[in-house]
Amino acid sequence: MSAQEKIIVYHSNPAKIALAICHLTMPAWAIAPVVWCIIFVLLGAVLLVIKHLTLEELTVGAYLALFEALLFTLGTVATGLLQENKIIVSPDGLFIPIFPSVSNHFERFIEWREIERVILQGEISTIDKMKIKLLTSGGGTVTLGLNGMSANDIEYLLVSMTNWLPSSILDPQIHDLKEALWNADSQALEPGQNKAISFTQMWEDELTSRYSATAYIPLNPGQRLQNNNLKVVRQLALGGWSAIYLVQEANTKLKVLKESVIPPGTNETLKEKAQSMFLREAQLLLKLNHPQIVRVYEHFVEDNRHYLLLDYLSGQTVKQAVRLQGPYHQLDVIDYAKQLAEILIYLHSQTPAVLHRDLTPDNLIINSEGRLTLIDFGAANEMLGTATGTMVGKQSYIAPEQFQGHATEQSDLYAVGATMYFMLSGQEAVPMTQASPRQAEKNGIGTVSLALNKLVEDLTAQDPAGRPASAHELKARLLAVLNESGKGIKEESHL
Repeated sequence: MSAQEKIIVYHSNPAKIALAICHLTMPAWAIAPVVWCIIFVLLGAVLLVIKHLTLEELTVGAYLALFEALLFTLGTVATGLLQENKIIVSPDGLFIPIFPSVSNHFERFIEWREIERVILQGEISTIDKMKIKLLTSGGGTVTLGLNGMSANDIEYLLVSMTNWLPSSILDPQIHDLKEALWNADSQALEPGQNKAISFTQMWEDELTSRYSATAYIPLNPGQRLQNNNLKVVRQLALGGWSAIYLVQEANTKLKVLKESVIPPGTNETLKEKAQSMFLREAQLLLKLNHPQIVRVYEHFVEDNRHYLLLDYLSGQTVKQAVRLQGPYHQLDVIDYAKQLAEILIYLHSQTPAVLHRDLTPDNLIINSEGRLTLIDFGAANEMLGTATGTMVGKQSYIAPEQFQGHATEQSDLYAVGATMYFMLSGQEAVPMTQASPRQAEKNGIGTVSLALNKLVEDLTAQDPAGRPASAHELKARLLAVLNESGKGIKEESHL
Protein backbone atom coordinates (compact mmCIF):
# COMPACT_ATOMS: atom_id res chain seq x y z
CA MET A 1 0.00 0.00 0.00
CA SER A 2 1.25 3.49 -0.85
CA ALA A 3 2.22 5.87 1.95
CA GLN A 4 -0.54 8.15 0.71
CA GLU A 5 -3.24 5.49 1.01
CA LYS A 6 -5.32 4.79 4.08
CA ILE A 7 -7.45 1.75 4.84
CA ILE A 8 -10.80 2.40 6.52
CA VAL A 9 -12.51 -0.62 8.04
CA TYR A 10 -16.16 -0.55 6.97
CA HIS A 11 -18.80 -2.80 8.50
CA SER A 12 -21.90 -2.62 6.30
CA ASN A 13 -25.12 -3.97 7.86
CA PRO A 14 -26.40 -5.43 4.53
CA ALA A 15 -23.01 -7.11 4.00
CA LYS A 16 -23.13 -8.49 7.55
CA ILE A 17 -26.58 -9.97 6.92
CA ALA A 18 -25.54 -11.48 3.59
CA LEU A 19 -22.38 -12.91 5.15
CA ALA A 20 -24.42 -14.39 8.01
CA ILE A 21 -26.70 -16.07 5.46
CA CYS A 22 -23.66 -17.50 3.67
CA HIS A 23 -22.34 -18.88 6.96
CA LEU A 24 -25.70 -20.36 7.96
CA THR A 25 -26.15 -22.06 4.59
CA MET A 26 -22.57 -23.27 4.45
CA PRO A 27 -23.55 -26.94 5.02
CA ALA A 28 -25.70 -26.76 1.89
CA TRP A 29 -23.19 -25.14 -0.46
CA ALA A 30 -19.85 -26.15 1.05
CA ILE A 31 -20.09 -29.44 2.88
CA ALA A 32 -22.89 -31.15 0.92
CA PRO A 33 -21.30 -30.62 -2.54
CA VAL A 34 -18.00 -32.09 -1.37
CA VAL A 35 -19.77 -35.09 0.16
CA TRP A 36 -21.94 -35.61 -2.92
CA CYS A 37 -18.97 -35.32 -5.27
CA ILE A 38 -17.11 -37.97 -3.28
CA ILE A 39 -20.19 -40.21 -3.31
CA PHE A 40 -20.67 -39.72 -7.05
CA VAL A 41 -17.04 -40.57 -7.78
CA LEU A 42 -17.03 -43.66 -5.54
CA LEU A 43 -20.45 -44.82 -6.71
CA GLY A 44 -19.50 -44.26 -10.35
CA ALA A 45 -16.33 -46.28 -9.90
CA VAL A 46 -18.21 -49.15 -8.25
CA LEU A 47 -20.90 -49.15 -10.95
CA LEU A 48 -18.27 -49.16 -13.68
CA VAL A 49 -16.78 -52.29 -12.15
CA ILE A 50 -20.00 -54.24 -11.62
CA LYS A 51 -21.95 -53.04 -14.66
CA HIS A 52 -21.55 -51.08 -17.84
CA LEU A 53 -22.90 -47.50 -17.45
CA THR A 54 -24.76 -45.95 -20.33
CA LEU A 55 -23.73 -42.61 -21.83
CA GLU A 56 -26.92 -41.06 -20.46
CA GLU A 57 -26.14 -42.23 -16.92
CA LEU A 58 -22.56 -40.88 -17.15
CA THR A 59 -23.85 -37.52 -18.45
CA VAL A 60 -26.36 -37.16 -15.58
CA GLY A 61 -23.65 -37.95 -13.05
CA ALA A 62 -21.28 -35.44 -14.67
CA TYR A 63 -23.92 -32.71 -14.64
CA LEU A 64 -24.71 -33.34 -10.97
CA ALA A 65 -21.02 -33.20 -10.07
CA LEU A 66 -20.58 -30.01 -12.11
CA PHE A 67 -23.58 -28.40 -10.41
CA GLU A 68 -22.25 -29.24 -6.95
CA ALA A 69 -18.79 -27.90 -7.88
CA LEU A 70 -20.32 -24.69 -9.21
CA LEU A 71 -22.41 -24.26 -6.06
CA PHE A 72 -19.31 -24.71 -3.92
CA THR A 73 -17.32 -22.20 -6.02
CA LEU A 74 -20.06 -19.56 -5.96
CA GLY A 75 -20.53 -19.91 -2.21
CA THR A 76 -16.79 -19.65 -1.56
CA VAL A 77 -16.37 -16.58 -3.80
CA ALA A 78 -19.44 -14.85 -2.33
CA THR A 79 -18.23 -15.43 1.21
CA GLY A 80 -14.77 -14.13 0.36
CA LEU A 81 -16.11 -10.98 -1.30
CA LEU A 82 -18.53 -10.25 1.54
CA GLN A 83 -15.69 -10.54 4.05
CA GLU A 84 -13.89 -7.66 2.32
CA ASN A 85 -14.62 -4.78 4.66
CA LYS A 86 -12.05 -2.17 3.68
CA ILE A 87 -12.38 1.20 1.97
CA ILE A 88 -9.06 2.39 0.55
CA VAL A 89 -8.69 6.17 0.34
CA SER A 90 -5.92 7.47 -1.94
CA PRO A 91 -5.10 10.66 -3.86
CA ASP A 92 -6.62 8.98 -6.93
CA GLY A 93 -9.97 7.98 -5.47
CA LEU A 94 -11.85 5.39 -3.40
CA PHE A 95 -11.78 1.62 -3.57
CA ILE A 96 -14.97 0.25 -1.97
CA PRO A 97 -16.15 -3.21 -0.83
CA ILE A 98 -18.31 -5.31 -3.12
CA PHE A 99 -21.68 -4.66 -1.45
CA PRO A 100 -21.76 -0.84 -1.79
CA SER A 101 -20.60 -1.23 -5.41
CA VAL A 102 -23.79 -3.04 -6.47
CA SER A 103 -25.59 0.25 -7.24
CA ASN A 104 -22.46 1.52 -9.00
CA HIS A 105 -22.58 -1.20 -11.66
CA PHE A 106 -20.13 -3.24 -9.54
CA GLU A 107 -17.41 -0.67 -10.23
CA ARG A 108 -15.34 -0.83 -7.05
CA PHE A 109 -12.78 1.89 -7.78
CA ILE A 110 -14.15 5.42 -8.07
CA GLU A 111 -11.84 8.19 -9.19
CA TRP A 112 -12.37 11.55 -7.47
CA ARG A 113 -13.08 13.15 -10.84
CA GLU A 114 -15.93 10.68 -11.43
CA ILE A 115 -17.84 11.91 -8.35
CA GLU A 116 -20.44 14.48 -9.33
CA ARG A 117 -22.22 14.99 -6.03
CA VAL A 118 -21.77 14.10 -2.34
CA ILE A 119 -24.97 14.00 -0.30
CA LEU A 120 -25.34 13.53 3.45
CA GLN A 121 -28.54 11.76 4.49
CA GLY A 122 -29.86 11.95 8.04
CA GLU A 123 -29.51 14.28 11.00
CA ILE A 124 -26.16 15.24 12.54
CA SER A 125 -27.73 14.77 15.98
CA THR A 126 -27.79 11.03 15.24
CA ILE A 127 -24.50 10.44 13.43
CA ASP A 128 -24.76 6.66 13.61
CA LYS A 129 -27.90 6.81 11.44
CA MET A 130 -26.40 9.06 8.76
CA LYS A 131 -25.28 7.96 5.31
CA ILE A 132 -22.95 9.39 2.68
CA LYS A 133 -24.28 9.07 -0.84
CA LEU A 134 -21.95 9.50 -3.84
CA LEU A 135 -23.36 10.17 -7.31
CA THR A 136 -20.93 9.24 -10.10
CA SER A 137 -20.63 10.43 -13.69
CA GLY A 138 -21.45 6.92 -14.91
CA GLY A 139 -24.94 7.13 -13.42
CA GLY A 140 -24.09 4.97 -10.44
CA THR A 141 -24.53 5.62 -6.73
CA VAL A 142 -22.59 4.50 -3.70
CA THR A 143 -24.13 4.67 -0.23
CA LEU A 144 -21.96 4.30 2.87
CA GLY A 145 -23.54 4.11 6.32
CA LEU A 146 -21.60 6.06 8.94
CA ASN A 147 -22.45 3.47 11.58
CA GLY A 148 -20.11 1.12 9.70
CA MET A 149 -17.03 3.29 10.39
CA SER A 150 -15.23 4.64 13.42
CA ALA A 151 -15.54 8.36 14.18
CA ASN A 152 -11.88 8.80 13.36
CA ASP A 153 -12.30 7.14 9.95
CA ILE A 154 -15.44 9.15 9.18
CA GLU A 155 -13.51 12.34 9.83
CA TYR A 156 -10.63 11.14 7.63
CA LEU A 157 -13.04 10.37 4.79
CA LEU A 158 -14.72 13.78 5.11
CA VAL A 159 -11.40 15.62 5.16
CA SER A 160 -10.24 13.69 2.09
CA MET A 161 -13.43 14.64 0.24
CA THR A 162 -13.00 18.27 1.28
CA ASN A 163 -9.44 18.32 -0.04
CA TRP A 164 -9.86 16.33 -3.26
CA LEU A 165 -13.32 17.32 -4.46
CA PRO A 166 -14.63 20.74 -5.57
CA SER A 167 -16.57 22.39 -2.75
CA SER A 168 -19.48 23.02 -5.13
CA ILE A 169 -20.38 19.32 -5.21
CA LEU A 170 -20.15 18.75 -1.45
CA ASP A 171 -23.18 18.71 0.82
CA PRO A 172 -23.16 21.87 3.01
CA GLN A 173 -23.60 19.66 6.08
CA ILE A 174 -20.12 18.13 5.67
CA HIS A 175 -18.43 21.00 7.49
CA ASP A 176 -20.97 20.77 10.34
CA LEU A 177 -20.46 17.02 10.57
CA LYS A 178 -16.68 17.43 10.81
CA GLU A 179 -17.16 19.93 13.61
CA ALA A 180 -19.60 17.59 15.37
CA LEU A 181 -17.15 14.71 15.18
CA TRP A 182 -14.40 16.87 16.60
CA ASN A 183 -16.49 18.23 19.47
CA ALA A 184 -18.37 15.04 20.27
CA ASP A 185 -17.52 12.95 23.28
CA SER A 186 -15.47 9.98 22.07
CA GLN A 187 -17.25 7.45 24.29
CA ALA A 188 -20.63 8.47 22.94
CA LEU A 189 -19.41 7.68 19.42
CA GLU A 190 -17.17 4.72 20.08
CA PRO A 191 -17.65 3.00 23.44
CA GLY A 192 -14.42 1.66 24.86
CA GLN A 193 -12.20 3.50 22.39
CA ASN A 194 -10.08 6.62 22.73
CA LYS A 195 -10.69 9.16 20.02
CA ALA A 196 -7.59 10.12 18.07
CA ILE A 197 -8.35 13.11 15.87
CA SER A 198 -7.65 12.52 12.21
CA PHE A 199 -5.32 14.78 10.27
CA THR A 200 -5.84 16.98 7.25
CA GLN A 201 -4.59 15.44 4.04
CA MET A 202 -3.59 18.82 2.81
CA TRP A 203 -0.84 18.90 5.41
CA GLU A 204 0.18 15.23 5.49
CA ASP A 205 0.17 14.10 1.83
CA GLU A 206 2.41 16.81 0.45
CA LEU A 207 4.42 17.89 3.49
CA THR A 208 5.41 14.33 4.35
CA SER A 209 6.76 13.82 0.84
CA ARG A 210 9.15 16.76 1.35
CA TYR A 211 10.72 15.68 4.59
CA SER A 212 13.06 12.84 5.41
CA ALA A 213 13.83 10.87 8.54
CA THR A 214 15.18 12.93 11.40
CA ALA A 215 17.86 12.38 13.99
CA TYR A 216 16.10 14.05 16.88
CA ILE A 217 13.10 12.78 18.84
CA PRO A 218 9.90 14.62 17.85
CA LEU A 219 6.92 15.18 20.10
CA ASN A 220 4.44 12.34 20.53
CA PRO A 221 0.64 12.50 20.13
CA GLY A 222 -0.93 13.47 23.44
CA GLN A 223 2.11 15.44 24.59
CA ARG A 224 1.26 18.89 25.96
CA LEU A 225 2.98 22.27 25.79
CA GLN A 226 2.45 25.74 27.23
CA ASN A 227 1.12 24.63 30.60
CA ASN A 228 -1.15 22.01 28.99
CA ASN A 229 -2.78 24.61 26.73
CA LEU A 230 -1.55 22.88 23.55
CA LYS A 231 -2.05 19.17 22.95
CA VAL A 232 -0.21 17.42 20.12
CA VAL A 233 -2.77 15.59 18.01
CA ARG A 234 -0.52 14.23 15.33
CA GLN A 235 2.86 14.62 13.71
CA LEU A 236 2.36 15.97 10.19
CA ALA A 237 5.89 16.15 8.85
CA LEU A 238 9.49 16.17 10.02
CA GLY A 239 12.93 16.49 8.57
CA GLY A 240 16.41 17.50 9.63
CA TRP A 241 15.87 19.14 13.01
CA SER A 242 12.34 20.42 12.52
CA ALA A 243 8.80 19.10 12.60
CA ILE A 244 5.23 20.20 11.96
CA TYR A 245 2.34 19.07 14.17
CA LEU A 246 -1.41 19.32 14.22
CA VAL A 247 -2.30 20.56 17.72
CA GLN A 248 -5.44 21.34 19.68
CA GLU A 249 -5.50 24.63 21.53
CA ALA A 250 -7.34 24.86 24.85
CA ASN A 251 -9.27 21.66 23.99
CA THR A 252 -11.14 23.52 21.25
CA LYS A 253 -9.53 24.88 18.10
CA LEU A 254 -7.06 23.15 15.81
CA LYS A 255 -3.78 24.89 15.04
CA VAL A 256 -0.53 23.99 13.32
CA LEU A 257 2.68 24.01 15.35
CA LYS A 258 6.06 24.37 13.67
CA GLU A 259 9.03 23.16 15.72
CA SER A 260 12.71 23.94 15.13
CA VAL A 261 15.54 22.45 17.17
CA ILE A 262 19.18 23.47 17.23
CA PRO A 263 21.35 20.31 16.96
CA PRO A 264 23.11 19.50 20.26
CA GLY A 265 26.59 19.41 18.68
CA THR A 266 26.28 22.87 17.16
CA ASN A 267 29.03 25.27 18.25
CA GLU A 268 28.09 28.23 20.42
CA THR A 269 28.51 30.80 17.67
CA LEU A 270 26.11 28.98 15.34
CA LYS A 271 23.69 28.37 18.23
CA GLU A 272 23.55 32.08 18.98
CA LYS A 273 23.06 32.84 15.29
CA ALA A 274 20.25 30.28 15.01
CA GLN A 275 18.50 31.56 18.13
CA SER A 276 18.78 35.10 16.85
CA MET A 277 17.33 34.03 13.51
CA PHE A 278 14.44 32.18 15.15
CA LEU A 279 13.57 35.22 17.21
CA ARG A 280 13.91 37.56 14.25
CA GLU A 281 11.76 35.36 12.02
CA ALA A 282 9.11 35.06 14.72
CA GLN A 283 8.99 38.80 15.26
CA LEU A 284 8.64 39.39 11.54
CA LEU A 285 5.96 36.77 10.98
CA LEU A 286 3.91 37.84 13.99
CA LYS A 287 3.64 41.31 12.45
CA LEU A 288 2.29 39.99 9.15
CA ASN A 289 -1.34 40.76 8.54
CA HIS A 290 -2.45 39.79 5.05
CA PRO A 291 -5.65 37.98 4.09
CA GLN A 292 -3.74 35.60 1.80
CA ILE A 293 -0.97 34.64 4.22
CA VAL A 294 -1.49 32.07 6.96
CA ARG A 295 -1.71 33.78 10.34
CA VAL A 296 1.15 33.25 12.79
CA TYR A 297 -0.18 33.62 16.33
CA GLU A 298 2.69 33.03 18.70
CA HIS A 299 6.36 32.20 19.18
CA PHE A 300 7.62 30.42 22.28
CA VAL A 301 10.52 28.30 23.48
CA GLU A 302 10.22 25.11 25.56
CA ASP A 303 13.01 22.65 26.37
CA ASN A 304 15.35 24.52 24.03
CA ARG A 305 12.96 24.02 21.14
CA HIS A 306 11.53 26.96 19.21
CA TYR A 307 7.88 26.92 18.18
CA LEU A 308 5.64 28.92 15.88
CA LEU A 309 1.87 28.53 16.26
CA LEU A 310 0.06 29.00 12.96
CA ASP A 311 -3.50 29.07 11.77
CA TYR A 312 -5.06 25.80 10.63
CA LEU A 313 -6.52 25.87 7.12
CA SER A 314 -8.42 23.18 5.29
CA GLY A 315 -8.62 23.13 1.54
CA GLN A 316 -6.96 21.88 -1.61
CA THR A 317 -3.36 22.69 -2.42
CA VAL A 318 -2.40 23.76 -5.92
CA LYS A 319 -0.46 20.49 -6.16
CA GLN A 320 -3.57 18.46 -5.36
CA ALA A 321 -5.79 20.52 -7.68
CA VAL A 322 -3.47 20.00 -10.68
CA ARG A 323 -3.09 16.32 -9.85
CA LEU A 324 -6.86 15.83 -9.82
CA GLN A 325 -8.03 18.25 -12.50
CA GLY A 326 -5.04 18.65 -14.77
CA PRO A 327 -3.11 21.80 -15.76
CA TYR A 328 -4.79 25.19 -15.43
CA HIS A 329 -5.78 27.40 -18.34
CA GLN A 330 -3.23 30.16 -18.83
CA LEU A 331 -5.75 32.87 -17.91
CA ASP A 332 -6.16 31.24 -14.51
CA VAL A 333 -2.39 30.90 -14.13
CA ILE A 334 -1.94 34.60 -14.86
CA ASP A 335 -4.56 35.43 -12.23
CA TYR A 336 -2.92 33.20 -9.61
CA ALA A 337 0.51 34.59 -10.46
CA LYS A 338 -0.84 38.14 -9.96
CA GLN A 339 -2.08 37.10 -6.53
CA LEU A 340 1.35 35.65 -5.72
CA ALA A 341 3.02 38.84 -6.94
CA GLU A 342 0.81 40.91 -4.63
CA ILE A 343 1.61 38.61 -1.70
CA LEU A 344 5.33 38.94 -2.41
CA ILE A 345 5.03 42.70 -2.77
CA TYR A 346 3.63 42.73 0.75
CA LEU A 347 6.30 40.39 2.15
CA HIS A 348 9.22 42.05 0.43
CA SER A 349 8.07 45.53 1.51
CA GLN A 350 8.46 44.64 5.19
CA THR A 351 11.39 46.07 7.13
CA PRO A 352 13.50 44.05 6.80
CA ALA A 353 12.10 42.20 3.79
CA VAL A 354 10.50 38.83 4.55
CA LEU A 355 11.71 36.17 2.11
CA HIS A 356 9.45 33.16 1.85
CA ARG A 357 12.15 30.72 0.66
CA ASP A 358 9.75 27.77 0.31
CA LEU A 359 7.12 28.84 -2.22
CA THR A 360 5.83 25.69 -3.97
CA PRO A 361 2.45 24.28 -5.11
CA ASP A 362 2.47 22.35 -1.81
CA ASN A 363 2.38 25.59 0.16
CA LEU A 364 -0.47 27.24 -1.68
CA ILE A 365 -4.07 26.56 -0.65
CA ILE A 366 -6.76 27.43 -3.18
CA ASN A 367 -10.41 27.87 -2.25
CA SER A 368 -13.55 27.57 -4.35
CA GLU A 369 -13.44 31.28 -5.23
CA GLY A 370 -9.97 30.93 -6.74
CA ARG A 371 -8.24 32.71 -3.88
CA LEU A 372 -4.73 31.61 -2.93
CA THR A 373 -3.33 31.46 0.60
CA LEU A 374 0.34 31.02 1.45
CA ILE A 375 0.61 28.50 4.28
CA ASP A 376 4.24 27.94 5.33
CA PHE A 377 7.55 29.72 5.76
CA GLY A 378 11.00 28.19 5.44
CA ALA A 379 13.40 30.81 6.71
CA ALA A 380 14.56 29.18 9.94
CA ASN A 381 14.49 25.71 8.41
CA GLU A 382 16.69 26.83 5.54
CA MET A 383 19.29 28.04 8.01
CA LEU A 384 19.16 24.73 9.87
CA GLY A 385 19.35 22.85 6.59
CA THR A 386 22.54 24.66 5.68
CA ALA A 387 24.02 23.83 9.09
CA THR A 388 23.01 20.15 9.13
CA GLY A 389 23.27 19.22 5.47
CA THR A 390 19.53 18.92 4.78
CA MET A 391 17.63 21.15 2.38
CA VAL A 392 14.00 22.05 3.01
CA GLY A 393 11.80 22.56 -0.03
CA LYS A 394 11.63 20.85 -3.40
CA GLN A 395 14.59 21.22 -5.68
CA SER A 396 12.46 22.19 -8.69
CA TYR A 397 11.42 25.41 -6.92
CA ILE A 398 14.73 26.46 -5.37
CA ALA A 399 16.84 29.05 -7.18
CA PRO A 400 20.52 28.22 -7.76
CA GLU A 401 21.71 30.98 -5.41
CA GLN A 402 19.43 29.67 -2.66
CA PHE A 403 21.20 26.31 -2.82
CA GLN A 404 24.34 28.26 -1.96
CA GLY A 405 22.65 29.89 1.03
CA HIS A 406 22.20 33.34 -0.60
CA ALA A 407 18.43 33.71 -0.96
CA THR A 408 17.16 37.06 -2.26
CA GLU A 409 13.82 38.54 -3.29
CA GLN A 410 14.49 37.18 -6.77
CA SER A 411 14.80 33.69 -5.30
CA ASP A 412 11.10 33.92 -4.41
CA LEU A 413 10.38 35.09 -7.97
CA TYR A 414 12.21 32.02 -9.29
CA ALA A 415 9.84 29.88 -7.19
CA VAL A 416 6.86 31.73 -8.69
CA GLY A 417 8.11 30.89 -12.18
CA ALA A 418 8.59 27.21 -11.32
CA THR A 419 5.12 27.14 -9.77
CA MET A 420 3.61 28.73 -12.89
CA TYR A 421 5.35 26.08 -15.01
CA PHE A 422 3.79 23.34 -12.88
CA MET A 423 0.32 24.92 -13.11
CA LEU A 424 0.60 25.24 -16.90
CA SER A 425 2.14 21.85 -17.66
CA GLY A 426 1.23 19.55 -14.78
CA GLN A 427 4.93 18.72 -14.51
CA GLU A 428 7.64 19.81 -12.12
CA ALA A 429 10.48 21.72 -13.72
CA VAL A 430 13.88 20.05 -14.02
CA PRO A 431 15.97 21.45 -11.13
CA MET A 432 18.65 23.99 -11.98
CA THR A 433 17.33 24.55 -15.51
CA GLN A 434 15.31 27.26 -17.19
CA ALA A 435 11.65 26.19 -17.47
CA SER A 436 9.75 26.59 -20.74
CA PRO A 437 6.01 25.65 -20.66
CA ARG A 438 5.81 25.55 -24.47
CA GLN A 439 8.34 22.72 -24.43
CA ALA A 440 5.80 20.73 -22.40
CA GLU A 441 3.31 21.26 -25.24
CA LYS A 442 5.33 18.77 -27.25
CA ASN A 443 3.79 16.21 -24.91
CA GLY A 444 0.32 17.43 -25.81
CA ILE A 445 -0.18 19.62 -22.74
CA GLY A 446 -2.13 22.88 -22.93
CA THR A 447 -1.61 26.01 -24.99
CA VAL A 448 0.72 28.70 -23.70
CA SER A 449 1.18 32.07 -25.41
CA LEU A 450 4.64 33.24 -26.43
CA ALA A 451 4.45 36.17 -24.00
CA LEU A 452 3.54 34.00 -21.03
CA ASN A 453 6.15 31.42 -21.97
CA LYS A 454 8.81 34.15 -22.12
CA LEU A 455 7.83 35.40 -18.65
CA VAL A 456 8.17 31.92 -17.13
CA GLU A 457 11.54 31.51 -18.82
CA ASP A 458 12.70 34.85 -17.44
CA LEU A 459 11.48 34.03 -13.93
CA THR A 460 13.42 30.76 -13.93
CA ALA A 461 16.61 32.21 -15.40
CA GLN A 462 19.59 30.66 -13.66
CA ASP A 463 21.27 34.06 -13.30
CA PRO A 464 19.21 36.38 -11.04
CA ALA A 465 20.10 39.25 -13.37
CA GLY A 466 17.90 37.67 -16.04
CA ARG A 467 14.81 37.65 -13.82
CA PRO A 468 12.36 40.48 -13.09
CA ALA A 469 13.95 42.80 -10.55
CA SER A 470 11.06 42.75 -8.08
CA ALA A 471 7.55 41.52 -7.38
CA HIS A 472 6.31 44.92 -8.61
CA GLU A 473 7.98 44.27 -11.96
CA LEU A 474 6.50 40.76 -12.04
CA LYS A 475 3.00 42.17 -11.58
CA ALA A 476 3.61 44.71 -14.35
CA ARG A 477 4.90 41.95 -16.66
CA LEU A 478 1.79 39.86 -15.95
CA LEU A 479 -0.47 42.79 -16.83
CA ALA A 480 1.54 43.31 -20.01
CA VAL A 481 1.07 39.63 -20.93
CA LEU A 482 -2.68 40.07 -20.52
CA ASN A 483 -2.72 43.25 -22.59
CA GLU A 484 -0.54 41.74 -25.30
CA SER A 485 -2.24 38.40 -25.78
CA GLY A 486 -5.16 38.36 -23.37
CA LYS A 487 -7.75 39.17 -26.02
CA GLY A 488 -6.74 36.23 -28.16
CA ILE A 489 -6.57 33.98 -25.11
CA LYS A 490 -10.05 34.98 -23.99
CA GLU A 491 -11.50 34.42 -27.46
CA GLU A 492 -9.90 30.99 -27.55
CA SER A 493 -11.18 30.11 -24.07
CA HIS A 494 -14.79 30.78 -25.15
CA LEU A 495 -14.63 28.66 -28.29
